[in-house]
Amino acid sequence: MKIRGVAFDIDGTLYPNLHMYLFSLIPGLKHPRLSLAFGRVRKEIREIRPVDNFRHLQSRMIAGYLGTTPEKAYALAEKYLYDSWAISYKGLKAYPDVRSVLEEFKSRGLKLAAMSDFPIQNKFKYLGLTGLWDAAFTAEDTNYLKPHPEPFQRLIDELDLPAEEILYVGNSYSYDILGGKGAGMRTAHLSRRPHRDSVADFTFFRYMDLRDFVFDHIGV
Repeated sequence: MKIRGVAFDIDGTLYPNLHMYLFSLIPGLKHPRLSLAFGRVRKEIREIRPVDNFRHLQSRMIAGYLGTTPEKAYALAEKYLYDSWAISYKGLKAYPDVRSVLEEFKSRGLKLAAMSDFPIQNKFKYLGLTGLWDAAFTAEDTNYLKPHPEPFQRLIDELDLPAEEILYVGNSYSYDILGGKGAGMRTAHLSRRPHRDSVADFTFFRYMDLRDFVFDHIGV
């Protein structure tokens, strides 16, 4: 089955993970207890279902750690995390060759999408990657984080392609590769070395190598 669409994780995949941590540092230092609680909750919430309203559940869980009300926890997260990230990520730089590779994909008729656990906000603008996407959203919009199937199913629906004709590209083996595979997609793992017993269809660290892999499979 040929590849007709390529979907990407964003944070740690279109740009280095280190940049995400560095640009998140200043907002985190403004309210360290909130940042610590947020990190714990993001791990715990992946094990919960069903979820009817992601942000509200997240706020209730954060409130439990902080000893405050869900309403106050929600307001704190919006101010010190989500709103601050939208500003602090202004200096992001994409991995080398990302823009040119995506443009080549578009020129060959491939559909492109992006789906990440964290909000997109202005990241494409800062990364110089605007105007390329057929679909783009945060997993939170589906009320679930990766590797839950709901975010990947939305990708399939928005690209309007069979799952097996979509390649999902990500840097997290547990969330991106296993999540994409679980949804029936092909997967490409951004990593310096293959994961042990990897189920990924391809492992790479240079975007030009990803380009070559995709072009080799457009007609397969």
